[in-house]
Amino acid sequence: MFVQADEFTRHNHELSFIGQESKDFTYRLCRMNLFIHGLDGKIELGNSYFNDLLSNVKADYLLANPPFNDGSKGENGWGAERVPPKDPRLQLGERRVTLSPRNANTMWILHFLYHLKSTGTAGFVMATGELSNGETARREVRQTLVDADFVDCIVQLSGQLFANTQIPCALWFLSKNRGGTGGFRRRKGEILFLDGRKLGLLIPGSRKQKELAPEEVERMAAVYRTFRRTGIPEAVPGFCRVATVEEVRTHGYSLTPGRYVGSPESDEDEEPFEEKMPRLVAELERQFAEGRELEAAIRGNVSEWHKTGEIEV
Repeated sequence: MFVQADEFTRHNHELSFIGQESKDFTYRLCRMNLFIHGLDGKIELGNSYFNDLLSNVKADYLLANPPFNDGSKGENGWGAERVPPKDPRLQLGERRVTLSPRNANTMWILHFLYHLKSTGTAGFVMATGELSNGETARREVRQTLVDADFVDCIVQLSGQLFANTQIPCALWFLSKNRGGTGGFRRRKGEILFLDGRKLGLLIPGSRKQKELAPEEVERMAAVYRTFRRTGIPEAVPGFCRVATVEEVRTHGYSLTPGRYVGSPESDEDEEPFEEKMPRLVAELERQFAEGRELEAAIRGNVSEWHKTGEIEV
């Protein structure tokens, strides 16, 4: 993502890359990748949960693909009890939230939000279950994010987009710049929902992995740009819609886009009923006749087998 961000800005040398990695191999791979592409990066080796080595860093933009549902399959969880009670990342406005001992998703969300500047925006990948999970601690974090007006946009995608897992995912965009500064419009009390579950096709030659076409990515990005810069984009049933925070509250703080974008409008059937019905009846009668012929053939074969012990295929 660092390299792609540099390419996106056409190597203008105006970006600074900062991050932390817990696995030594990945840490070394990242540093090597930056070096090969001529990029400078401050990359620290350490566990972000318990030892935030970049606690003083506040970013304009934050991109991340954290491990999904960390701790949910182990007997001892992910180590929530090791996070200090006074950790500043757990403070959202006047509310201090608790952490789920069985799932680290909300810890990642809080970590990303904490490291934003007062005008910053975070975009990260998250398991779709976090959009509506009813566990008390996880719902509390989601509710606090909505009430504090940090949730800017939620994009739900299909499964099979990753090489190592087929589970579906969602993109979360949290922003501290929803008041209308820095060239962006005021978006307080509004959340953009995008349902991209029907987007993406299997990669040629693969039966397991999908990819989004450039035009599909641009379609979603264009709606988000309009939302941030121009005004409320036109609602497209089954694809996108802007909902109010109050509406999200009435849905129990669920952030699943399907609740808000509705169902796609079906193509209008232009065939007149008086022509369509006879055609369907005729097709049904033909299928019934084929079924009777098949049944007769099977019964004949079974009868022949009873007589001779042989069956004609």
